Amino acid sequence: MNVHTPLFALVIYLIAFATGFLLHKCYKHPFTTNRYETIDGLRGLLALGVFIHHAHIWHQFLQTGKWTAPQSNLYNHLGQTSVCLFFMITSFLFVSRLLNHGITSFNWRSFFLSRAFRIVPMYYFTALLTVVSVMTISNWQLQTGYAELFKWIADWLLFTIIKLPVNNSEYTFLVTGVTWSLPYEWLFYFALPFISLALIKSKPPKQLLALCGAILVAFYFIHGIEPYYLLAFLGGSIAPFILKFSSIKEKINALYGNTFILICLYLLGLFHTANNLVSFLLISMVFTLIAMGNAVFGLLKSPVLKLLGDMSYSIYLLHGLVLFTTFYFGLGLDQAKALSPAAYSLLVFGITPVLVLVSFLGFTFIEKPFMVWGKKRSLTLNSKTAPAINSGTKQTA
Repeated sequence: MNVHTPLFALVIYLIAFATGFLLHKCYKHPFTTNRYETIDGLRGLLALGVFIHHAHIWHQFLQTGKWTAPQSNLYNHLGQTSVCLFFMITSFLFVSRLLNHGITSFNWRSFFLSRAFRIVPMYYFTALLTVVSVMTISNWQLQTGYAELFKWIADWLLFTIIKLPVNNSEYTFLVTGVTWSLPYEWLFYFALPFISLALIKSKPPKQLLALCGAILVAFYFIHGIEPYYLLAFLGGSIAPFILKFSSIKEKINALYGNTFILICLYLLGLFHTANNLVSFLLISMVFTLIAMGNAVFGLLKSPVLKLLGDMSYSIYLLHGLVLFTTFYFGLGLDQAKALSPAAYSLLVFGITPVLVLVSFLGFTFIEKPFMVWGKKRSLTLNSKTAPAINSGTKQTA
């Protein structure tokens, strides 16, 4: 077994699928109500894709000491394209919500509250585990002054917008390197009131626009903005308009749509990176067809993939911790470096069910309770400020 061959990724997907199948059979997991079921299945594939991407990079890192993008087109796209598609999903869901909103006032307090309950709890739990891991490596000795301490605490509370390492440790990015994408999610949320100006009749309060505008400006100067990721949000906003204003969905034969998805994915694999215009167009076409209901010959409607999709946020946040714990605290970096490609592959195969199980627990006991609580709070706000938005309650993000 070689970590550079497609078989490495395929086996991980199969093991994760088998683990999800057992969880589904044992616990009869009730799925989150979502009228875009192909999107749920896609989420499961994407989160596992990022895990495989980083498992591949870890092998390179152990051998070279350098954390660099994979040379393989496939393993590079499993990371880059997966994150791009996650951004498209976010844009698709909330642009759809605005387009289908109607004429009543949009309850922005309820929206931001629901986003906070959805995104923050699991992230803070992961951040806490990251701090514990890094401080354990540092023997709980503070490596910075108190001023720097408060800076990195503030940075992690704000979703690593400043990108400061925990306790000035070089291992921080190894523990949870995916948090870089979360500020972009918040960037989109705070941009949404401005997007709504062109999509719905009810206008956001001027105070909200001023606050969000100030946050966006601060984001730009503190964090910077990579234009390519803004294109990803733009690509995700195409499908809502097609679904609402066009009948093309009914005219596309499922066989042709699914076949075209596979052709686009093949062409995408000819490029080393997703960070170019042609790749962006191919990814946008794939996502648009999936959002229109094409399930890649039924794959994305699989109950097991929908279960993995429900826990995708936990998989996304926790997989770095699982990999780091295995290689640093479990084997030790020197012993991990000495593993043959076959032994390394078997080790990653062995931790894949652990990741799925841990992510299932994270979703069940952290994500879902806060989502339910947030929904109750949102409904309370809606009832107090009626008429308020009630569209979009059949979908989650």
